[in-house]
Amino acid sequence: MNEVPVRVTGREIAMATLAETGVHVTHAQLDEIKNHSAELYRRLRSGEPTVVFVEAPSVQSLDVMALRWMFKGGITPLVLCPSDAAECAELAVTAAKAADLLKVPVFFLLEESVAESEFRWEEPAEEPELLFDEPTPIDASDLSPEESDARDLEARLSRPPRGFRATRLDPGLAAEGKPEWLVITYGGSRSPAQAAVAEARGEGQRVSLLHTRMLWPLPEAELLKAAMGMKHVVVAERNLGQYALEIRRILPELPVINACRITAPLPAALILQRLQRSPRCC
Repeated sequence: MNEVPVRVTGREIAMATLAETGVHVTHAQLDEIKNHSAELYRRLRSGEPTVVFVEAPSVQSLDVMALRWMFKGGITPLVLCPSDAAECAELAVTAAKAADLLKVPVFFLLEESVAESEFRWEEPAEEPELLFDEPTPIDASDLSPEESDARDLEARLSRPPRGFRATRLDPGLAAEGKPEWLVITYGGSRSPAQAAVAEARGEGQRVSLLHTRMLWPLPEAELLKAAMGMKHVVVAERNLGQYALEIRRILPELPVINACRITAPLPAALILQRLQRSPRCC
């Protein structure tokens, strides 16, 4: 690992980690990402490992759907999103390894609050052991070459490499009983979500907290598992609620409540309010 200061920001440790891996890095702003789509699609089709270091410094650039629909043909890229400076180190390593393993551009989305957060650097991030299962070959007999390529790329990116934890769950204390509320969050909204959940638990609510480290493809299996037995779901995000719409799509039988606002940081009081005003019966 290159020598770094004892205290480093999320941006510094992510960039230093990526430099150490030697992977090709492309820098971009999220609100300008479409300007890079043609070149990145070329890299995708040609199998060139790349980490796309995407910064989201403003509210206007926090449209996570811009990455969801980055490539034509409905191909969903692999997008990692750290929630604090320590995760910046870990996920930078993961992004580089995944790019090399899958031979694709992997997106590393960094919100400003996370980029500027600090932590005390002591040990290098643990390097995950990643494995990739080759997708089942598709029947391309009735497809054009371009359609065949798109199907193959979509299959390769439909799930993350094995060995990567796409989400992390804080279920609360077992002694408090089975949780009935689930808060889902990602990126810089994790910190206020943690504060809101702690206060709600102090008031007697049984709440689990799940933060996603992989935005796309949507970690459906992990989300479905975390939502089992829940009665209410609150999605905390600093934008206009775009991710909540995706959560609602895979959890159609549960009330999915938005806790979103474009102010920085997302107020913990708003998330707590959504928890307190959710129905407490049935």
